[in-house]
Amino acid sequence: MSTGERLQRIAPQLDALIGAPARTALAGALERGEPEGLIAGLEALLEGAEAARTQQARALAERTLQLELALGVLSERDKVAAEQSEWDFATDLQTAGLPNEFPPYPDRREFDIYAGMVTAKQAGGDLYDFFLIRPDRLAFVVADACGKGLPAAIFITLTRTLLRAAARRLAAPGDCLRTVNAMLCIDNAESMFTTAFFGILDTTSGRFEYANAGHPPPYILRADGRVEPVRSQGTMPLGVFDDVPYTTGSLELAAGESLVCYSDGVTEAIGPDGGFFGDDRLIRTLSGKTGAAVMETAIQVVADVDQYIGTTPMADDITVLALRYFGNPA
Repeated sequence: MSTGERLQRIAPQLDALIGAPARTALAGALERGEPEGLIAGLEALLEGAEAARTQQARALAERTLQLELALGVLSERDKVAAEQSEWDFATDLQTAGLPNEFPPYPDRREFDIYAGMVTAKQAGGDLYDFFLIRPDRLAFVVADACGKGLPAAIFITLTRTLLRAAARRLAAPGDCLRTVNAMLCIDNAESMFTTAFFGILDTTSGRFEYANAGHPPPYILRADGRVEPVRSQGTMPLGVFDDVPYTTGSLELAAGESLVCYSDGVTEAIGPDGGFFGDDRLIRTLSGKTGAAVMETAIQVVADVDQYIGTTPMADDITVLALRYFGNPA
């Protein structure tokens, strides 16, 4: 290949590397009989530049990949942090304002009440609450909203607020649940719902009125040692249909008798073999606590469930509320 042909072949690269004027000057030098080694040197220069560009492109691709991986890690970390922050907020919202000082009414001799909740890793929608409507009327509720996380926490908090308001205006627990249900059904686009057991104790007589919205019924710990379930008065959770009637039931508590309410996180706790804790185990636990203090009873239930679960991760929140009636001291 002649020198002119070689120069023509590399002209585009020379224009890009040293510019057209310099390439024109090089062509003039060749016409004047410059040594052919000049062309060979320029070819080597171009080959080196091409190799350098290839290496730079490869390094840039590797750097881009590393950057994409780093951004992916940071994005995933931020996502996990955001999710954890949401879970933490949901847990705080779920437990905010719940009674947590016991005994809550140390000057009262007619009754004692204790409640506690053990939350699973992911916040659920369990709720317990109790309050005096009047000095002689003690109301309490145990509820469990569907789902987990922030939506369940918001829904169960709304349920608690509505129920407190309804209980101060309506006498019958069934009427309270009916009103709360109608309110929860308004603009319930997410189709959230919650089970609930709500009761009111007349502290002067031991008469207990209650209504149930699809929640596991409590157990009565009788003075003679028997453990019997409260007869259910309803199976439809709150927030499903806005025209559901909820019936008010009633029973009598004698002095020394107790009620134990719980969420399905107790009976549906899963052991290492995949089985549920179940009602039979719960009844056996309660059978040994018919004369025990309310705190002791609730703690024993949680301890037995924890022992049954073992190393199996908790699938749901565990909530227990125990109420004991001592009779009217007057």
